[in-house]
Amino acid sequence: MKNPLIIINALLVLAVGFLFYKQFSAPKPITARSTITGKNDSIINKKVLFAYIDMDSVQQNYEVAKAAQREIKSRDAAISSEMEKMAKAYQNKLAGYQQKAQSMTEAEAEAARQDLEASQNQMAERRQRLYDEFNSFVANKNMSLKKKIEDFLKEFNADNTYSFIFAYEPGLFYYKDSAYDITNDVLKGLNDKQKSSKK
Repeated sequence: MKNPLIIINALLVLAVGFLFYKQFSAPKPITARSTITGKNDSIINKKVLFAYIDMDSVQQNYEVAKAAQREIKSRDAAISSEMEKMAKAYQNKLAGYQQKAQSMTEAEAEAARQDLEASQNQMAERRQRLYDEFNSFVANKNMSLKKKIEDFLKEFNADNTYSFIFAYEPGLFYYKDSAYDITNDVLKGLNDKQKSSKK
């Protein structure tokens, strides 16, 4: 597992290094390739600007993200509560059968065993269904949030100021220059847009 991560990180470092080299090296004349393809030198000489948004800050301060987190926690708590109730009902049923065990006939004991087994299967199926629904719910919330951010960034960068806007998450980048941090501007725009959509 380590080797693929090292390879990916190395490729990312090389790619970023190449882009910085291209960014800060002297402008080059139009090449034969650009002449053949019909592109002018404005693309070749275009300044490449990077910016980033801190995803932890977005999660903590974007109203839509906070609402999504509250919904996710509420769903999770509801699932836990339902599973606890099912487990308690099963334990009560088991205790009831154990109290009657001495007086049960062989047929009654077999019926009790089958009933307990069926209850366990129902619990397992219900648990799986609840967690599948929960995972789907979380994935949909995350996709919706990502889409809202992407759509806003298209508006935010309508003047093509930035060539790339990265989502900064701890552990992915080893260094960041806060001069390129546009998190606060993006958060303000996202929250303002959310407020205006509620009106």
